[in-house]
Amino acid sequence: MVDGTVLTIVIVAAVVIVLGIVLILVARYRARATTASLKSRFGEEYDRVIAEYGKRDGEKELRARLKRRQELELRDLGADERDRYARAWESAQSTFVENPPTGLRDADLLVQQVMRDRGYPSERFEEREKLISVDYPDLVEHFRSAHTVAVADEQADQSLEDRRQAMVDHRYLFDALLGGGDAQRTRRL
Repeated sequence: MVDGTVLTIVIVAAVVIVLGIVLILVARYRARATTASLKSRFGEEYDRVIAEYGKRDGEKELRARLKRRQELELRDLGADERDRYARAWESAQSTFVENPPTGLRDADLLVQQVMRDRGYPSERFEEREKLISVDYPDLVEHFRSAHTVAVADEQADQSLEDRRQAMVDHRYLFDALLGGGDAQRTRRL
C-alpha cells in the first residue's frame, strides 16, 4: 500500500513539474511573440520607447497606444477636403519662402488641423504623437522633430536649415494623413 501511495505521489509530482515547465515555455513563447509583434508594428519607435521606459514598461506603453488607437474612430478625408488642404499646404510653402517662421507655423497648424479632421485628439501634442506612432511609426520621428522646431521657433530663432527640414518633415506626415500621396512609400523614408 505504501508503494502505491509513493508511486502516486511521484506521478503527481512529475505531472505538476511537467505542467509547470510547459506553462513557463508557453509564457516565454507568448512574450517573445508579443515583442516580435510590437517590433514589427512600431519599428524604430519600439526601440526608442524601450530605451525610454525599459522593456516591460515600454511594451506596456506600446500596448496602451494600440488600445487607445483602437478606441478612435478615424475617418478618411473627402476629395474636396483633400483639395482644400492641398491648397492650404501650397500657401504655407509660399509663405515659407517669404517668411520662414510664419510658413513653418502655418504648416504645423495645418498638420494639426488635418489630424483633428481625421479624428485624432487635439488636446495635447504628446497624445497625438503617441497615436500617430501607431498608424505611422516610420513618420512619428519626423512629426516629433518638426513640431519641436516649430514650437522652438516661436521662442527663438532657428536656423533656416532647421526650418526647412521641419517643413519637409511636416510634409511627410501631411501627405500620409491626406491620403492623396503614396503613404506606403512615404512611410519608408
